[in-house]
Amino acid sequence: MRILFWNTNRNKINQYIADLVRDYNIDVLIMAEYEDERDELESLLQSYNKPLVEYNTLGCNRISFWSNYADVEPGIQDTYYSIQIIRRKCIVCCTHLFTDLHGDRSEERLAIIQQIMQEIKKLEVEINSKKTIIIGDLNEMPYGRGCLNANGFHGLPALKMEDSATRSVNNIEYRKFYNPMWNLLGDFSYPPGTYYLNQAKLNSPMWYMLDQVIISQEIIPYFRKESLKIITTCGSADLMDKSMHPNKEISDHFPIMCEIDEEVNTI
Repeated sequence: MRILFWNTNRNKINQYIADLVRDYNIDVLIMAEYEDERDELESLLQSYNKPLVEYNTLGCNRISFWSNYADVEPGIQDTYYSIQIIRRKCIVCCTHLFTDLHGDRSEERLAIIQQIMQEIKKLEVEINSKKTIIIGDLNEMPYGRGCLNANGFHGLPALKMEDSATRSVNNIEYRKFYNPMWNLLGDFSYPPGTYYLNQAKLNSPMWYMLDQVIISQEIIPYFRKESLKIITTCGSADLMDKSMHPNKEISDHFPIMCEIDEEVNTI
C-alpha cells in the first residue's frame, strides 16, 4: 500500500497530482487544500490506468481521500481530520491542523490531537485492530508538543517492536507511536523539510517538517523505511523553484510518500 500526502495549496495542479500517482504507483492519495476539478483528476487517473476513487470525507472539507481499495469505510469526519478504515484492519487518520504563522496556537492544536487520539483508541477497540497510520499537514515540527508529547501523538524518533508499548508519566501510561520523519530532518539528504519559510525573527529553522506520517507500533513490521521520502519531482516538472524550495506556483509544500506492506490489511 503506497500512500501519498500533499497539501496542494488550493492550486490548479491536477496534472502534477496524476503524474505523481502514476510515477510512484500510489494506492492511497490524500490531499489537503485540494480545490481543483475532481472530474478532471479522475479522467487523468483513468488515462494513466490508475483509477482511484474519491471516498467520503463529508464534514472534513480540509481533506480529500482517494484510493484504489474497494473496502474503505469512513470513520469520524471532523473539521481538522478525516479517519478512514481500509479493509476493517487499517486505520488511516488524515489530518490538516492549523498553523502558527499568525500566532502560537500550540495549545489548541494539542487539544485537537488529544481528541484525535481518543477517537483512534475507540475505533481500534471497535474493529479490534491497532494498525494505525496518522498522516497529513500537522503544522508543527516532529519535536513540537503535539507531535512528541506523551499526551499528544507521542511520535518518537526511535521505536522497535520489542520495546515496551507504553511509558509512564506521573503514573499515567501513554502508548508509544513512531515518527520516522525525524530521520529526514536536516541536510544529510535533500530536501531538509517539506515547507520553507524565511521569517524575519531570531528563532527560525527556515525549513519545516510540517507534513508527517506517524505510525502505531503495530504497523512497524509492515513499514518500509526505505520508501519514506519527500518528493521534489514528477513527470510533468520539478516541484521546486530555482532556489530548490517548493515552487509556490505548484504548491508551497512538497508531497510525502510511504509504503506499508499489503499484509497489514490481511493479518
